[in-house]
Amino acid sequence: MHLSYLPILTALFFHPQADGSAVSRLPQWVVPLHYSVDIVTRINQPYQPFGGTVVIDLRSERSTNKIVLNAHDLAIGKQRAVTLSIKDGNSVPISSIRMDIKLSRLTVYVKRPLQINITYSLRVAFTSVLRGDNTGFYSSNYVDHNTTLTQWLAATQFEPNHAREAFPCFDDPIFRTPFKINLAHPHMYRALSNMPVQRTIRHANLKDFVWTQFVESHPMQTYLVAFVISKFDRPGFTSSERPDCPISTWARPDALSQTKFANMVVAPLLSFYEELFNSTYRPKKIDLVALPDYAFKSKESWGMPTFTEESLLYDSQRSSMDDQQGVARAVAMMVVNQWFGNLVSIPWWHEIWLKNAFSLYLSRFGVHTLRPEWDYQERHALKLYLSVLDYDAHVNTDLVTASVPDESQIWAAYNEIGERKAAVLFEMLHRVMGEGAWLTALRRYLVIYANRTATSADFWNLLQLQVDRNGRLGKGLNITRIMNCWLGQPGYPLLTVTRNYDHRTAVVSQQRFFITPQFRNRWSMHPCWWVPLSYTCPSCQNSDSSSSFSRWLTCPISKASARSSSVLLDKLESGPNDWILINMQHSAPVRVNYDPYNWQLLNKTLADPTKFRLIHRVNRAQLVDDLFSLAWSGDIEYDMALGILGYLEHEDEFVVWAATETNFERINNVAKRSPNYLIYKTFMRHLLEQQFKRLLSSDMTSSSGNMTHRAVIIRLACEYELPACVSLARREFMRGTPTVGGWMTIRERETVVCTAVKFGTEGDRDTVESMYKRSNFAAEKESLLTALACSRNVFALQKVLTWTFESSGVRKQNARRTFKAVVSNSMGYRLAKKYVSANMQNIRNFCSNSTDKVVNLMRPLIECMSTPKEMLFFSKFFKEILRDMHGSERLIKILLERGNDNIHWQRTKFRPMLQAIRDIILWRSRSNSKPI
Repeated sequence: MHLSYLPILTALFFHPQADGSAVSRLPQWVVPLHYSVDIVTRINQPYQPFGGTVVIDLRSERSTNKIVLNAHDLAIGKQRAVTLSIKDGNSVPISSIRMDIKLSRLTVYVKRPLQINITYSLRVAFTSVLRGDNTGFYSSNYVDHNTTLTQWLAATQFEPNHAREAFPCFDDPIFRTPFKINLAHPHMYRALSNMPVQRTIRHANLKDFVWTQFVESHPMQTYLVAFVISKFDRPGFTSSERPDCPISTWARPDALSQTKFANMVVAPLLSFYEELFNSTYRPKKIDLVALPDYAFKSKESWGMPTFTEESLLYDSQRSSMDDQQGVARAVAMMVVNQWFGNLVSIPWWHEIWLKNAFSLYLSRFGVHTLRPEWDYQERHALKLYLSVLDYDAHVNTDLVTASVPDESQIWAAYNEIGERKAAVLFEMLHRVMGEGAWLTALRRYLVIYANRTATSADFWNLLQLQVDRNGRLGKGLNITRIMNCWLGQPGYPLLTVTRNYDHRTAVVSQQRFFITPQFRNRWSMHPCWWVPLSYTCPSCQNSDSSSSFSRWLTCPISKASARSSSVLLDKLESGPNDWILINMQHSAPVRVNYDPYNWQLLNKTLADPTKFRLIHRVNRAQLVDDLFSLAWSGDIEYDMALGILGYLEHEDEFVVWAATETNFERINNVAKRSPNYLIYKTFMRHLLEQQFKRLLSSDMTSSSGNMTHRAVIIRLACEYELPACVSLARREFMRGTPTVGGWMTIRERETVVCTAVKFGTEGDRDTVESMYKRSNFAAEKESLLTALACSRNVFALQKVLTWTFESSGVRKQNARRTFKAVVSNSMGYRLAKKYVSANMQNIRNFCSNSTDKVVNLMRPLIECMSTPKEMLFFSKFFKEILRDMHGSERLIKILLERGNDNIHWQRTKFRPMLQAIRDIILWRSRSNSKPI
């Protein structure tokens, strides 16, 4: 990035403000009414400069002698670079211009105060160069496999406040303004923007340049403005399902065939959500653009949503079902955001979680309508729920709602786990309120706040109005109060259920759950949550439904109120020999522990291959996840937890094994470098052996492999080096199965390739390297590079790290998965640690000096930490190398707490777990040796 000279130029042309104190927002009494943006981009020249003019029509709602707007890294000339006039009238004399570099603000002072409600035109000329950090107006490149040439493109990423890096503007989400955009560029390039092309004409002064002029847009915020200049000369596919709105998909020329699926699903999703929301969406066109490098997975800009390649491209032969679902999800989220985010927008960035949670939650219904056979609605809901419980079980965790007092704090509001938690809470409200009330509230929200801003409080009020009408929530229950307790405090409750079997009652109490019990005793606060309680049992009439909420765990309304930390469930339908199960199908984000006898009753049912399905598969997944976490935290003993988990030998549902796999990974991260690792490894082989044998004896050519637990079993069996799995993988690799076709799913192919790299020859590894270099498919390249990280050769692993961070062929958004694969390799942990120590500054640059991105990238190293020595090293290292990065102290605390959890578990729980495993193995060997 060549921007070092810009502050110098700016200092020459302006008088920087002496007061660099933070100001929360732009003055809102000067309102932009219209933008005309003309930009010339010399993308084919060294340094890739761009420049142009912006003319902003504006009005002032009070008398003022200054206009304050945003500009960042833009050079603005001194000679007539800034002019002001009454619209279609006389010029207004400017007294001075000041630039606050720290606050990215351009202030224009006028000699006479602006008149109220008079329209003025502010014209600003500017120059800059394309950025290299995937924000603002930036450049990127790709290799065209058809020509083997490197091609450059220019694209925008303006969210949250990067439009100011492309042109001076009022860069605040409160302002909605029409835009007229004109882009000049070399004639061999094509320009796309939010609106259709109005016309293309030759540039009067620049040879071989043309102007692409776009139709004026409807009013929108600056962060939704988007344009791309590239050699994407034609769309991959154009759908005419909506005659008044052509839908096209764009990508690099050699990937156009991979845009078909994304193009196919847009129109059906638009129709589905129009019916769901009872609201029509009529853009003049939709161009979906896949960009080689992009800061977000997708961006919902009006008329031209942009995506990473992995989020838009799909190939049926080389992409997995997960990849296909990812494309469907990304497109569905983009479509939902046209209503929740674009039609109804946020007033400020502290509410960014609201629009993102809407799209995350509501997208699952659209994807389900596309492919009901995916069971996506159920799987996505459970995945979000379990990820929230995992992350939010720590002391250092983020709130859903973040304070954003000024622009320097905006990125603190972007919290992926917080958005997931909010989506989980939306599901809780949806279930409690009922379908009719929930849907009515959504529709009223869109009608009342259309083309306006709205807050979460506005939404809660509409929900309250509906539940007051249908009476379903119950007296004294308030939506705002319920949501504030979940959004405004960290963590979630552990419900403890103690039954009285004679009286058919149960007492349910709550306390905050911590994955590491040492923090529970240190936590002085006593948080409380409003929790809807649902339960089922073998004889319960609602055993197949989670819509029945018998009671609520409540909290004191005021400090003077008596504290309520428990509730009595009476007249239970379950008999003294029947289990009960609380929190049916994750109706609320909680963990549940039972008294020992209820655990025994649950175990009896789970252990019976003919009866375990009496418990719904989602509830079984919850039970498995709770057992792992409660054993890790010390709330139950490992002998009981592993004894119950032994039923997994006959479990055959994907959702259960997906939850199981995550928990085994957490244990394996700590255990694998222990000298006693073989004990745990032997237990895993015993657990997986019968499952794997059943797979081998089944019809492996069945097309249902994507929908079953087969891929998980094969991956785990090969990871724990079950001999039969290793033999299968090597045999299939030698046959050439991992290329295209055959019985395996894409994820199973990745396991086969990983195992072949791990146990094969140098020639096998070279074969996979060649496959990686030849591949033109983003998902396949990521999969192959991850498989190469399975090597036990240190030099090969070093090459993977080098490719990941120093090669232009690896996209930044894929780096974490590959880096995690290296770290998870028993040979790769120390190598990755050494690489990070030597190359941290390069990694910071790789992450565009984003604290969140750096910390997220480093997370796999901490998740595999197991010794105090490693903790001391990383604690000093991160505090030293990241000390100058904004918000690093908070994120480092969050990161290092995960390492402390591992160390505490390794010290206090690892041996009890190994002893429980020994007892189980001994019991099995004795059982098998008994004469029949």
